Amino acid sequence: MLAVKKPQGGVRVIPQWAETALAKRLQESHGFHSCGAVQQWLAETLGVEAEYHAVDPMTRHRLKAKLKVARPQHDKQDSVQRSAFQQTLQTTSDC
Repeated sequence: MLAVKKPQGGVRVIPQWAETALAKRLQESHGFHSCGAVQQWLAETLGVEAEYHAVDPMTRHRLKAKLKVARPQHDKQDSVQRSAFQQTLQTTSDC
């Protein structure tokens, strides 16, 4: 009863030094488009081969990274109307 039990769980595929390098890369640049891009960067730059199911929880939960990219704007969209709409939206959301 008094023996200290070691919690179950496997050894992490991505080492701590690679995780800190990825965290630094996420803070410096615009980030990545997807977990596949993170997976590819790990393989090419750091030489760490990891599956998607190891990369996804690390980036989303441990590093708190959002892998979203803003949607492109249409060529025909009027920038003046868009800025007027955003100002109107901000004033109406304050109510």
